[in-house]
This record gives sequence, C-alpha cells and structure tokens, in this order.
Amino acid sequence: MKIYLDTCCYCRPFDLQRQTQTKVETEAVFVESIIELCKIFGFDILGSVILATEIKRICNIEKRRNVLTFYKSTINERAKLSADVVNRAQEINAQGIKAFDAYHIALAETAQVDYLLTVDEKLERTAEKLTLTLKVINPLMFLPEVSKWAQT
Repeated sequence: MKIYLDTCCYCRPFDLQRQTQTKVETEAVFVESIIELCKIFGFDILGSVILATEIKRICNIEKRRNVLTFYKSTINERAKLSADVVNRAQEINAQGIKAFDAYHIALAETAQVDYLLTVDEKLERTAEKLTLTLKVINPLMFLPEVSKWAQT
C-alpha cells in the first residue's frame, strides 16, 4: 500500500488548535498513529517537492522547523515531478481543486498511491466528485479503508 499525506496532515500535530479542539486533537493522533502503522507494516509514504515547498512557506519558524523534521522522518519514497504530472495537475485544477492540492493529487496518482490523506474537508468533498485513481480521505477514515483494502 502507498499513501500520501498532504501538507495539512503534516501540520496537524503542530496546530495550536490541538489544545482546544477535540477534532484537531483526534486528527493529530490519527496522523501520528497512521505513520507508525505504515512503518510497522512497511507501507510506503510518499513525499514530494510540492510538499517540501508548501512546508517551507509556513510563516511560523518553529512550526515550519517541526513540520519539516516530521515530514522528513516520515517519507520513504518521493513522487517525481514530470510533464505528465504538470498536465494532470492542470486538469485537476480546472475541475475546482486549488493548485497545490491539484499537484498533490497528480503526484500521488502518477506514483500509484492508494490513499491521499487530508484534513481539508473541502478538498475531500471536491475530490469525491472527480474521477481519480486514488481515494482522498480524512485520516479518521483510514483504518476502515485499510480493512477494506486488506480484504481485497
């Protein structure tokens, strides 16, 4: 199995709202747990130049450093940026997905990822309407998906 976490997922464990919002705390715990689960079972976690670029744009220096360290310790493969990825990202962007998110999806599709994890509800809802080769889901829904995946 291959998964790709978007930038929001890598940020979630370091979000200040984690201390005051139950959903944010739960998502942060799930992101951390999913990464550990992937390491235990040998699932691939893909990174990309787009993820690194987005993380480097985080304004808060301490958060940026923490997220970048977390990201680098997590990935074990990198999705490659190519002309095909750029073309696919443009197609996805034209269907209502923001540019960075379109690149995340295009990179993940090209790398034959099974699941793209996001805590961005709008991205998840919009992606449901598109024809993609992967499933875009919230980390809270990942374990039920792994169970379905394991049965196939």
